[in-house]
Amino acid sequence: MTSFGNVFKAMFKEKFRNMNFFLMINVIAIVVSIIVTAFQGGMDKSTPLAITIGWSMLAGVISFVMLSVIQERKYTRDSYRLIPVSDTKFYLANLATSFVSYLYVIVAQAVFYLIAAIPNWSEYSDTLNMMAMMNGRASFDAPNAIMGVLAMTCLMLVILILSWTTINLIHLASRSASNFLPSTGRRVMNVVIYVVVIWLVLRVVGFVMNQLNNSVNMLFNSNYTANFALTIVVFLVVAVAEAAVSIYLMNNWVETISE
Repeated sequence: MTSFGNVFKAMFKEKFRNMNFFLMINVIAIVVSIIVTAFQGGMDKSTPLAITIGWSMLAGVISFVMLSVIQERKYTRDSYRLIPVSDTKFYLANLATSFVSYLYVIVAQAVFYLIAAIPNWSEYSDTLNMMAMMNGRASFDAPNAIMGVLAMTCLMLVILILSWTTINLIHLASRSASNFLPSTGRRVMNVVIYVVVIWLVLRVVGFVMNQLNNSVNMLFNSNYTANFALTIVVFLVVAVAEAAVSIYLMNNWVETISE
């Protein structure tokens, strides 16, 4: 049997290569946008960070979609599923490589933010102090700031895992069900799945925005910590349950296709 480490390396190479290429495109887009803005006379100290944030938000969505597509293909391709490894190791390695690849993108984006913020660092510090005073503090509290940033990052990463386990489950469940349905039934099932997914996405987005607001509040108020931690635990429990069902479907019902 192939070890988890070897499967991880084999899957990670493709994703890491794709993310490097994508980050290169992202950097080019940021630099070109800054140059164009400067030539148009709209440049000030806050412009580099604003442009970087704008492109990075788009980059976050696109990189998530790219990794999702690469990840889902591996579940149904002979070239990967014929690797002598258990379905549990295969599933976890695929999910872990996507997670590490996206974490790499997040770290790279954070470096971009830091570089773009340097020209106007003092003004951003003043803004944080003002926000702290509006929340009843004399100045910006670094420990609470660190807690808030960590909370927001933790929430985003947990949501990332939950999103992928949900996508995995929907994909593998639909693949399993298609084995028992005629072509018309498959189309109807796909429509139903899309409607359910859209509804779930809207509900989850609303909940996530509320939790992100709580994590921002933790920058200034630690009273949100307990409820926030409970939310993280609930998300992880749901993700584990979805992963277990997906592994069962892979092992018993999902048929692979040739490249």
